[in-house]
Amino acid sequence: MTFGASELGSVLDECREALAGARLKNIYDEGDRGWIFRLYARGENRFLHLSAQPRFARLHLQQERESSIASPGDFCRALRSRLAGAVLEDLRQVGGDRIAELVFATAAGRQYLVHEMFGARPEILLLDEGRRVSCALSDVAGASARHDRGEVYEYPPPPQHSGSGGADWLTASRGEGEFPLNFRVARKLAALAAEAILLEKKKKLSGALARERKRLRKILGKLGAELGALDGFERQREFGELLKGSYGSLRRGLKEVELVDYFSDGQEPVRIELDARLGPEENIERYFKRFRKARRAGPSIEKRKGEVEGKLESLSLLAAQVDEAADDETLESLSGEAELHLRSRKRSRGRRREAAPSGPRSFVSSEGFTILVGRNARENDELSLRMARGNDIFLHASGRPGAHVIIRTVAGKTVPRDTLLEAAQLALYYSLTRRSSAVFVEGASADVDYAPAKLLSKPKRAPPGLVLLRSHKTLRVRLDKEIFDRIEGGR
Repeated sequence: MTFGASELGSVLDECREALAGARLKNIYDEGDRGWIFRLYARGENRFLHLSAQPRFARLHLQQERESSIASPGDFCRALRSRLAGAVLEDLRQVGGDRIAELVFATAAGRQYLVHEMFGARPEILLLDEGRRVSCALSDVAGASARHDRGEVYEYPPPPQHSGSGGADWLTASRGEGEFPLNFRVARKLAALAAEAILLEKKKKLSGALARERKRLRKILGKLGAELGALDGFERQREFGELLKGSYGSLRRGLKEVELVDYFSDGQEPVRIELDARLGPEENIERYFKRFRKARRAGPSIEKRKGEVEGKLESLSLLAAQVDEAADDETLESLSGEAELHLRSRKRSRGRRREAAPSGPRSFVSSEGFTILVGRNARENDELSLRMARGNDIFLHASGRPGAHVIIRTVAGKTVPRDTLLEAAQLALYYSLTRRSSAVFVEGASADVDYAPAKLLSKPKRAPPGLVLLRSHKTLRVRLDKEIFDRIEGGR
């Protein structure tokens, strides 16, 4: 389904009736190249959505304002400054093409907002009264601008084929609201666009994780080679001992010496290389020095290898979770976790994206106990190691990555079993890579470990989210929708 020229024409026919003489009250930046124009007409607020997202560029009314980002982008601010208090005089389609033009009356004269809904990067331009370009999305966004600021705008040539997404889905039924065509377009295309955005975000994050895993595998290869080279460090000591035992036969200028190898079972002769520039003592010390260096380096290389292997395993698990992520909230949480792994490799370009929701999820058990659930690895550490009190109960799905769960204890009260089971349900649910109603039907089950938080510890240089329990008990838990709905209802 696409938003073609015929769909645009039908949608604009409805918009004209709704927005005749409407006054612009505000413009909101939705992110992902989408904006909401709040217009006041006939005593009501109307919400006009403009999107320049590739493949899903569109214009339509929607029933209410969706969420917007906290800090609007440069393009949104530019439109606000130029269209403040403007009155919408007209909406029209240009030449039967996927071009919409909104005509605004402002104190500075007429302003024309042109929305070109085609191409790899759809364009939105604001023209002054002389139809000169005063602001262009491609220019503000730092892309290659198709129109220079100040040039007189000319419509692109009409397409050979106007195209249509298929009139079947444009047939609105009664009872779909005041503006059924617009609202149908809003629902259907918004859902498709959200899916496309999610897939693009997953692709981008998966690519970053794949590149980091590739880098780590290269490091592991180098570390393995270094360890292989150290395998013979004991042999360096043996050569030093053999040279030391034959000190009298050594002299400066020799390039090698053949000696009986008393360290081998057969005591066969062995050739030992010498540096002709060095004397006997220096050649002997050279081999002992190699031995000492290798002995010191071995443990540190082994340690580094273990750290890299641990990080690689964490990234592999994270990549699998990203692949299974079914909604934006889950992906944002995983992105926060990935950021911890990738931060040292990344160099920020432009503004930082808006942070994912901060603070653990909070629930109240059926018996009134607060239950906190971490959203990502960094938050798991914060929750379990800093927020949790000694007697609070820690829970975690055994043997799999997932959320840390904390039951806040109350002085003089034992945590009831029902509360413990409810918290275990949360620990299991938020350890699953795929979270939907289907997991209850499928009857997902796992062991959940639990213990007082005072038994937790964090290994030195351990990755975020990894903790150790000195001792624990285990519950076998099967997801139960009735129990889960009960605890979800306590939020």
